[in-house]
Amino acid sequence: MPKLREIIRSPRAWRIGVGVLVVGAALVVLQRFIDVDAVHAYADRQNAAVVFSLLTVLPLVGFPVSVLHIAAGIRFGFGLGMALVTLSIFLQLLASYALVRMWPNGFARRLAKVRARLPSAAHGTICLFTLLLPGVPFFIQNYTLAMIRVPFRTYLMYCLPLHTLRSVVTVGLGQQSGHFTPGGLAALGAYWGLVLVASWLAYRRLQRQLEDRPAGAGGRTQPA
Repeated sequence: MPKLREIIRSPRAWRIGVGVLVVGAALVVLQRFIDVDAVHAYADRQNAAVVFSLLTVLPLVGFPVSVLHIAAGIRFGFGLGMALVTLSIFLQLLASYALVRMWPNGFARRLAKVRARLPSAAHGTICLFTLLLPGVPFFIQNYTLAMIRVPFRTYLMYCLPLHTLRSVVTVGLGQQSGHFTPGGLAALGAYWGLVLVASWLAYRRLQRQLEDRPAGAGGRTQPA
């Protein structure tokens, strides 16, 4: 099982595992010192339109999207929270694409380091590679793909489902925050860890495939 050996030997996989354990332990500790019911009551009093507006706008300027998705789970619950998060991601993708088209030089200077890490590949492949690239925040992924002129249809087809899938964990975390149990935390941590490891393995496989391609086989201007 080469994939299992790769996971065991990888420092990144170990960091992911430790990170999941730390987050789970932190949630248990925080629950002892924070009045979670009061947090939920406060969230319920907030205007839904204002919360949705902040959920949509703040990631465009770099606010951590995971924090906002947890807040959406607290305020709206899982079902409605996921619907609104999906809509917010769609609007963020539209806005990101439009902003890059309006101010290309400004984004090119700020995203040069990320762009330099991207290989030559067809549009669909480069979308997947960028979305799986470790350590790249949500808003930078969106701006970078728009900057390298990925067609909007391809951009939306890859970004919307992958961003939405990742948000399932954080929205669920917010929704469950009022009644954590050790078993629930363990299940959530295991699911989160599996998502992260699966993303990392997909990235590594894609990276190897791109490295093995013959010279001249790819190019950022190729169709998806």
